[in-house]
This record gives sequence, structure tokens and C-alpha cells, in this order.
Amino acid sequence: MATLNAQVLDFLDWWLDELRGVWTRLVPKQRQATTSDWIVSMADDGIRAREANAPEFQSIPLALTASSDEVLALLQGGPRRKRPTFDIRIEPSLFLTRQLAARRLPLRQARDMAELDLLATTPIDPAQVHVVFARHAGQDCLYHVVKAKTLAAALDAVRRAGGSVRCLSLSQPDAALRADPLSLAAIWPPTARDRRRRTVWVAACSVLAGAALLTFAHAHWRSWQAGAELDAQIADAQVLAKAARTSLQKRQAGIEQVEKIRQEKKTTASLVRVWAELTHLLPDTTWLTDLSAKGDDLTITGFSASAAELIQPLDASPLFSAPEFAAPVVKVPGQEGEQFTISAKIGAL
Repeated sequence: MATLNAQVLDFLDWWLDELRGVWTRLVPKQRQATTSDWIVSMADDGIRAREANAPEFQSIPLALTASSDEVLALLQGGPRRKRPTFDIRIEPSLFLTRQLAARRLPLRQARDMAELDLLATTPIDPAQVHVVFARHAGQDCLYHVVKAKTLAAALDAVRRAGGSVRCLSLSQPDAALRADPLSLAAIWPPTARDRRRRTVWVAACSVLAGAALLTFAHAHWRSWQAGAELDAQIADAQVLAKAARTSLQKRQAGIEQVEKIRQEKKTTASLVRVWAELTHLLPDTTWLTDLSAKGDDLTITGFSASAAELIQPLDASPLFSAPEFAAPVVKVPGQEGEQFTISAKIGAL
């Protein structure tokens, strides 16, 4: 069950989000333009940076794999500001969108569910990506996945430039989705100044809490009802996610072992080939009583009319090398010929 603190914070976030939605509907669109000093755009063709009032394609894009030094040099091309602010925009090809539920969920529980969804149903490691929820989303609960390495160079360059990320937006064909405060805070942790500003804003809005008492009661009841259902789903999902991860690791280990055996098989002669070669090389007066092969080491034991004559044909064979007697040649009472034990190296096919 979600803690009381998390429920209160979820309610405050929901309430502030509703107030922002009312403000968005009241304020004309031309007054909602970005207030950041710089706009950093990330797309398949590379990274672009421009001042907020400059043309969109004024600079040559950097590669997506550009280092933070290259991005920093691009950001320092304009006029210097003490604390510049940045708006980062990401094109659709650089993020993945997944549906979490058919209705909106409390933000903090939704983030936990998103991580479990990635663990249970995808090979994506949550530690290697950023989970982004959009502000002012629709009735269903969607989340977006951005690789951490996609943003790493740009974020490091902004930090080194002494700036801050004011907004993260995900481009869509019909509109741009702005990241909610929790998602932005996870990507760009707020400074002490930002936290003080948020505290003042929350304190001012809390003055109106009395007028929203009935709304809170209704929202709390719905949240409690949804929380009970989510707790059961989270518990089941955690068990399934751990089992899936364990199964995936075992399967991966098995695949690696099979691949290793295949590689060894490609580079090592088969026992059928070894047996055929020995049959061809050894004279009719020689017979074997034991043959063993381990890796590229071969050991044969048997009897021969002349054991000393066996070394030369084995050494001349392209399949064997370094043949030598592994034990003294002896005469066994009751047996014809000499008993020998020869060891050799098996070459590649």
C-alpha cells in the first residue's frame, strides 16, 4: 500500500496539474511559447542547438554520439548568460511509447509500475533509460522511454555551461508532449533555488486547499480503491519480473555455452575423422585396445608387431602432431607383438 506521504504528494501533484491545465486553456497559445534561452533538438540526423528566437535550422547538427565537449562548444556559440536555461526537444524516433493502463494512475505508483513493466515484458534495463510521463496526458496512462546515453552528452554540456534544463518535450505529429515535473526532476534534479521556488508555489496554492476539501475526499477514495488493486498487481508483477529475469539469465548462459561448444567443434577434428585417419595410417599388424581424446590431446593404446614404426606415419599426417610414446613399449606374455601407448596432438580440420 502506498504510504500516506506518497498519497498526499500524488494529490498535490494532481491538483497542481489541474490548475496548470486550466491556465493552459485560459492563456492564448502565443503566450505559451518557451521562455528558455536555448533550445536543444535531438533527432536521427543529430543534435542541434539554437537560441530561442533564432531560426530552427541555423546550425550544422552534431552526431548523436557527439561528446559533451562538442555539445558545450555548440552552446557557447551565442551570447553569454550567467544562468542560461534550456529546453530539450526529442524527436519520435529516439524514444519508445508504451501503454501502462487504460486510465490515469497516481504519478509515483505509475512510475513504479512502468519500471516493473520494463522488467517483466521487455529486455530493457530500467537503470539504462529514463522513464518519462507527459504533463496534461489524456485519460489513458502512457509512458515514454528514452535511452540515458541519448541525453548524457547534452545534460553534461548544460551542467558545464552553468545552465539548467527548464523543459523536456517529446515531439509528436500533432503536438509536443512536455515531461511532468517528476520525470524532469528524475532527469535533471532541481537545485536548492528551484526547490525553494516550488515550496513557495505549493505554499501559495495550499491556501486554496479548504475550497477543494470535497474534491480531495473524492480523489482520496478513488486513489485508495485504485491503490488496493495496484498493490496486488505490483506484488504479482514483482514475482513475475524476478522469475522472468532469472529465466532470461539462465537462457543466456545456456546460449553462451552452446555457442562456445559450437566454436570448439568448428576448430577441433571429430572423433570419426580421427578414427578414419588412424585406420588409414596404422598397418594391419597393429590393433588398438583403447582410444581417448580430450580437447586436442589424443592417446591410443594397443599392440603392434613393431611399435617404433608407428611414430613416423603419425608425424607425417596433417591431422596429428608431436606423436610420442607416453609409456615404455613392453612385451606382454600371451600376446603377440609389443604393447604401446602413444600420445599426440590433434590439429584443426
